[in-house]
Amino acid sequence: MTLTPKKSERSAMKKSQNSERWHRWLPRVAATVGAVTMVAACGEGDDTPRRDTTSSASYRLMPAQGCEDVRDDVVDSLTEQVLQNRYSQHWWGDVDFDAGEPEPGAPEAGDDSAGGDRGESPSEFTETNVQEEGVDEPDIVKTDGDYIYTVADGSLQILKSWPPEDTDRVGRFDFPEQAYPHSLFLKGDRVAVFSYVWQHNDYYYDEVGSEDGVEPGEDREPSEPGEYVEPFYGTRLTILDVSDRTNPVIEKQVDIEGNYTNGRMIDDKVYVVSNGGMRNINIWQYMYNDEIPGLPERDYETTLEELEVMRDEARPLVKAFLTEQLADEDVQSWFPRQRILDHDGAVLLEEPLYECNEIYMTDNANQLGVLSISSFDLDTKTSIDSTGLLANGWQVYASQDNLYVAMSSRWWWWWGGNGRQNESHIHKFALHSDGQPEYRASGKVDGWLLNQFSFSEYEGHLRVATTDNRWDWDQETGEQTDAGGNHVIVVKEENGELVETGSVRNLAPTERIYSSRMMGDRGYIVTFRETDPLYTLDLSDPNDPKVLGELKITGFSSYLHPLSDDYLLAIGRDGDENGVMSGVHLQVFDVSDMTDPKLKHHHVISTGGWSSDSEAMWNHHAFTYQARLGVLSVPMNIWDGGEQFTGLMLFEIDAEEEAEDAGITEIGRVSHGDLVADSHCVRYDMEPGCQQEDYWGWYSQMRRSIIMSSENGEEFVYSLSDVGMKVNNVYNTDEELASVLLRERF
Repeated sequence: MTLTPKKSERSAMKKSQNSERWHRWLPRVAATVGAVTMVAACGEGDDTPRRDTTSSASYRLMPAQGCEDVRDDVVDSLTEQVLQNRYSQHWWGDVDFDAGEPEPGAPEAGDDSAGGDRGESPSEFTETNVQEEGVDEPDIVKTDGDYIYTVADGSLQILKSWPPEDTDRVGRFDFPEQAYPHSLFLKGDRVAVFSYVWQHNDYYYDEVGSEDGVEPGEDREPSEPGEYVEPFYGTRLTILDVSDRTNPVIEKQVDIEGNYTNGRMIDDKVYVVSNGGMRNINIWQYMYNDEIPGLPERDYETTLEELEVMRDEARPLVKAFLTEQLADEDVQSWFPRQRILDHDGAVLLEEPLYECNEIYMTDNANQLGVLSISSFDLDTKTSIDSTGLLANGWQVYASQDNLYVAMSSRWWWWWGGNGRQNESHIHKFALHSDGQPEYRASGKVDGWLLNQFSFSEYEGHLRVATTDNRWDWDQETGEQTDAGGNHVIVVKEENGELVETGSVRNLAPTERIYSSRMMGDRGYIVTFRETDPLYTLDLSDPNDPKVLGELKITGFSSYLHPLSDDYLLAIGRDGDENGVMSGVHLQVFDVSDMTDPKLKHHHVISTGGWSSDSEAMWNHHAFTYQARLGVLSVPMNIWDGGEQFTGLMLFEIDAEEEAEDAGITEIGRVSHGDLVADSHCVRYDMEPGCQQEDYWGWYSQMRRSIIMSSENGEEFVYSLSDVGMKVNNVYNTDEELASVLLRERF
């Protein structure tokens, strides 16, 4: 059907068209926006409370019996959301908005004459730094040694990487403007690329130009009004055959509606987790609806106890209103869609991602939305299988056997009532090589999660590290008291529930977790407020985990990397005894005696207040450690007094070195300032070298690095920034072997 828009609609559409100019920035904040706009639904049910927020048994998911079952669940969720919004004291509390962030001697370099003996392929190369062995994680770059595959400049770019001096781009696949590629998996001759899809609703207009009397940006009548296109926001999965590296070819393209959360790959099986709101339900029209009759009135002097009574009085009224409003709605239209695309991106088939009887529901308080877990085989052309939950989950962890998706209550839950309840809901899915993930169990733990390293599975038990910084509020005295702490809680699956078997609780009650790492029967927790306690834990008995030791130092560690059973390498931020922060620091901890952990080596990148930063502090994929060489490479930004640097820094790590602070030595730096200058020249159709490198060096953003070794003992570092790639000698970074500009589209 062809629609002719009204003038007001055209104005709105013009704004939509203008927004296309900055849509490439949207994916960077997609998760944040999604988390804020998908509103929570929590509390009880109606007269007979349906949503039990205290019984662990209520956290088990059950399959919906049909669409009416789903409708009832959505009505209950919306009812509680309306009640919590209308009858709560709307303070934000002491929210941590950054709680999800803040993870032998060097061989001689080969001489020039040895270049011909490097071998046909590298003898060794680093891969994506992952949490669990055998469980790959999506990232912006992958390599098989001979080639490097990266998503850059809105495209998949393939570089021949060996021999290092011949590194150059050999293939490129450009994605359409509505798709923003952000990560990939590599398996043999196939690459799976994940893209954010932001397809705005719009009409089609002829291009506006001054030659027809209308200046760009001005309103005008469309010469041929186009058909209205329904907006679509989600994840595009593109599988490409790269057997011919010079000509990547699409094998399959599928769009999954909802915000991309994370993914994993085990052998040939890929798992994708996405979150979305309920389609075609405008939550806000019910939140502030004045047409609900008989609701009790409140003001800013209403007490918590009075608000609780008002919620109980209003519950049947709100539920009756919402039941009537949603009675004729098509439940199936609330679910996310799946779109099958041809090689050019045209939609061949659009359908719901799953049916009503394929949805799992829970009786616990949870965020209103839909969580989708999709799976497919990378090496076959089979269809994508998906499972849906009427829930949300923003943290993803996977072992080789199970996948866990979790959601922390955070600050948008539990307004009013009996104080804040800080807890996290966890859903467990068994992973099978011959089918889609199988739902197994659900549960809850006290406290909030930091990131994927808050989890670890070992011998059938899941260990979870949480921060429970809830507080109690005395309305008579007006005083706030801390009532929580930091916990390590062990759970296991029993009859469809995740049941606690043991815990260590109330570590550092006034602090929060900044990093954790649990491996085998050992665990390490770093908390921080003014100083940085490193706790060592014995996790060998899931029924009785224990704290063995504690080390208090200044600053904090935001990512912990195991060097061996005896040593940890950490990156974080330095500070003083009062908690005043300075620059990035590296640390080596001696944990050979778990009852007495020691700081063995400490290296400070910069000393000024907040004077340096590194993506490796909060993203472990940016942390590259070559164990055989003992070489660490990390992106770094420094703005300390007169020193300014942005690029890659390389360090030699010798944990066994006995000399104090001699175990961490900087061995080189790589800047991409000249590539940024060249990129600027390309943008304005000027010759390379048209700009001074020193001026533009600050504008490069280093992202990743790969270390490759030759058969004759030479070591090379491949540095990837947002503008290009360079190849340098690890032990002489002034020796540049190759430089490739990757950003050419603006």
